[in-house]
Amino acid sequence: MTKYVAHIFALSLCMAAMLAAAPPSHAIDFYEIEVYDTDTAPAGHLALELHSNTTSTATGDLAKSQMDVYQVHETLEGSYGVLRWLEVGQYFATAKLSNGDYEYSGSRTKVHFAVPQTFEWPVQLGGNIELDYMRRAAEENPLSLELRPIAGANYKGFRLVGNFAFEKPFSGPETHRGLQFDPSGELVYELNRWVSPALEYYGDMGSIQPLAKVQKQQHFVVPALNFDFIPQLELNLGVGIGVTRASHGVFLKSIIGWTF
Repeated sequence: MTKYVAHIFALSLCMAAMLAAAPPSHAIDFYEIEVYDTDTAPAGHLALELHSNTTSTATGDLAKSQMDVYQVHETLEGSYGVLRWLEVGQYFATAKLSNGDYEYSGSRTKVHFAVPQTFEWPVQLGGNIELDYMRRAAEENPLSLELRPIAGANYKGFRLVGNFAFEKPFSGPETHRGLQFDPSGELVYELNRWVSPALEYYGDMGSIQPLAKVQKQQHFVVPALNFDFIPQLELNLGVGIGVTRASHGVFLKSIIGWTF
């Protein structure tokens, strides 16, 4: 086993371990269902993305209370490359709210970065810092801060990426429950120059303390396709399948992006 395979295997074990040890959940972020890589927008360039996410089914009382069937979220994300390894971004989120109206839901501000490499590392590192300030009508914890360490590794045509997001609510019912843990990751295979199939994972384990049973957490596996028809265009399509009682259901996701 080469050192590259060993590093990828270690990342896989870390992700599996976090799936096994689990705090309670609230709900995954249906405004932005995306795994962050260590890449950032090119310096001096603007990138726009439209995130579209819809929950189509939920089975069981727990899943229905967590997933809000037929919810529709559309989020516009703008990112600007400040340095070769640093970008800043702004989100504008919309959703069909509980009153049945489709309205503005709130905004988010992010700083996304990679750790600069002076030589070839087997594992690439980065992070994302995000401040969410949403409307109370759209989010039960409207003000929160997210810290998301990122790690990625390549082996031949495969790329494995892990996101280890910790979120701290500052208003709402989860304020006094400490840090929330929302891991995610993906394994991507570059099939050819046009398309890269992927298996994505998204979880919401809720508060780190106290720990809860796995069936009360949200965990989704997402078969997805990434298309690369032209360099400026980003196109990601996926179907999320819940694997616990709190997430028994299906959602549809898409990301359409353009770098100017």
